[in-house]
Amino acid sequence: MKRSVRSPVLTALATTLVVTATTSAALNRPDTTALRNTPTAAASKARPAIDEFHPVVREDAAHEEAYASSYTVYRPADLSERATEGLPVVVFGNGGCRPSANPYIGAHTLLAAHGFLVVAVGSYDEPDRDEDGTAHPEVLRDGITWAQKENRRPGSPLRGRIDTKRVAVAGTSCGGIEALVAGADPRVRTVVSFNSGFQADASLGYGREELENLHTPTLYVDGGVEDKAYENSHVSYRLSDVPAVRASNAHAGHSGFWRGLREGETDGTIHEEAVAVLVQWLDFTLNGNRTARHYFLGEDCGLCAVEGWDVTSKGFGKNSDNKVNQ
Repeated sequence: MKRSVRSPVLTALATTLVVTATTSAALNRPDTTALRNTPTAAASKARPAIDEFHPVVREDAAHEEAYASSYTVYRPADLSERATEGLPVVVFGNGGCRPSANPYIGAHTLLAAHGFLVVAVGSYDEPDRDEDGTAHPEVLRDGITWAQKENRRPGSPLRGRIDTKRVAVAGTSCGGIEALVAGADPRVRTVVSFNSGFQADASLGYGREELENLHTPTLYVDGGVEDKAYENSHVSYRLSDVPAVRASNAHAGHSGFWRGLREGETDGTIHEEAVAVLVQWLDFTLNGNRTARHYFLGEDCGLCAVEGWDVTSKGFGKNSDNKVNQ
């Protein structure tokens, strides 16, 4: 019997987001030797990121020059212990090709609470806008550049506290296409595509030939047959030549992960599950955490046992790949 995820993260979210620095624990950064195509990390604590929970600061990105987008930054509030072990970076693109990240504030805050620096497309107080119908992967590439420069900028609270060798690009729907294209950037160490995938007619400006440019482990997450990106996500997973995982939840549809909807009904636990998938994947691919690795790989993987989820994988080795339903 599959088990369901029931964690207190939504309740804790109300006390996690802060505006000024408070105390937080040190970032977990375990060994990375369990995963190919990731940078080598120093030996460190074995505690999984999913078990860390820090107060978070949400703030406008400090700009010193023009980028393709404005950004909102989410980070652990206490940076005092980051000088020797920098924060891994997640640059996130929004659904609908929108410049505002407002629908994803909860997910971004929770990612930062688990020890990641989130650079989200859209400024701190930018209103939600209509989609423009075209993916803009440069907004994610520029987000990486911002983090690199902020790590060197005199006066920045993040100076010397960002690990620019541990970078993920992620996104949902149109943002997922942006992430898949930006994933060709050599600075990227993993890609996450939620409710997305390249269409056969290259809608939104990019076609499936872009998959040939991927060079890192890639995660595809879809919301089942009611997700309008379901087929594109599956085809993109199948065509990918890099190590990849496909995680599917038939109850989420296209936006249930972010709106907290299960079968169209309000259920915040599906949002918790999606955040857990993000945290575990990033802990696996950026931090090299072995516990997080087992959340996805093998027929007894942790996510495989969560009610409603089907998981397949490829490219991680004969003793790791889960071929069920592939």
